[in-house]
Amino acid sequence: MSEGKPKSSRILTFDLLRGWFLVAILFDHLQFFPNGLDWLTGRGQLYVSAAEGFFLISGIVLGIVRGRKLLQKPFRVAATLLLKRGVQLYITAIVLFFIFTFIGWLFIDNPGIKPGIRPMSEDFLTIIKKALTFEYIYGWADYLRLYAVYLLASPIVMWLLRKGLWYVALAASIGVWALYDVSPLETPELSQVFSWQLIFFGGMIIGFHLDTIRNWWAERSLAFRHAIITGAVSIAAVTALINFIFIVFGDALIGPSLVASIDTAMQTFFSKERLPLPRIGLFAIWFIAAFWLFHKFEALIVSKLGWLLLPFGTNSLYVYTIEAFVIYLVHLLVAGDTGNWFINLILTLGCLAIVWLAVRYKFLMKIIPR
Repeated sequence: MSEGKPKSSRILTFDLLRGWFLVAILFDHLQFFPNGLDWLTGRGQLYVSAAEGFFLISGIVLGIVRGRKLLQKPFRVAATLLLKRGVQLYITAIVLFFIFTFIGWLFIDNPGIKPGIRPMSEDFLTIIKKALTFEYIYGWADYLRLYAVYLLASPIVMWLLRKGLWYVALAASIGVWALYDVSPLETPELSQVFSWQLIFFGGMIIGFHLDTIRNWWAERSLAFRHAIITGAVSIAAVTALINFIFIVFGDALIGPSLVASIDTAMQTFFSKERLPLPRIGLFAIWFIAAFWLFHKFEALIVSKLGWLLLPFGTNSLYVYTIEAFVIYLVHLLVAGDTGNWFINLILTLGCLAIVWLAVRYKFLMKIIPR
């Protein structure tokens, strides 16, 4: 940093990680496999997804920016900012549901249409009501509704954090997470609103107390820190390798029937919607390892991939929304695997280029939330 130039308060590693998570989300949702990049993202078949990392970092950043940094401001300032953002994303999510629905109705017989669209014969007022209450979600930006709901609830958590009652916030979040099993909502996907908030609000608690956590870590002995990092990275590497061998590439290595049996048995412990404790534990280990890796090689990653990951990471919701449209429209043009890994690679990288260009030239950036 040059003398006199203000230092950015952003944590670069978080931006890089969030950018990478968005790249992985794009590749996995496109589902053009094999494409030569399968080993990077796991074809969306890993027992920890990029979406969890995205939500955790979003919560951490919120805890820093709307929590710790606004402590000297009245609570209503932070609460107002959180609620305004929540309403903005709620409206955005609803609008996107309808845009994707209308496009889907125009191409209703297209084999690449995403499943789950409401039939055109259904009463439109009923569709509106279900969309407004998030009983109907459609398209590839459906996680925005989770973000919106959590932001609208976040002033309560932020008030508890300001009062030093982080343990009450955590206990309440765990209690809501447990409600997934008695959810009145129709599908596991809709019931995610109960389970995934644990990651988001857990991130807020971490972000609010990040300085304290950093100081505590710095006070630990070098041997202790080395043991924790080595253990996390080692466990992450071994478990990821097992996941790749037995699930991602299992069809070729151990046979489809055995893969199906293993995956069925493991879903009880690693359901993406339910977010059971084993998945949360594995996610924590993988995230620690990923953060260490990106922080350790931060300068190298910035020099080689900063042009891609940093714009994605610093405009994350905008990128997520643009990706949703790219995925939806590309699937209408190319339904399913092309059968050729090179064509799959070109399609995948082509979609990534479209998203990057949209960020580079700020396509609709004044309209789509960043």
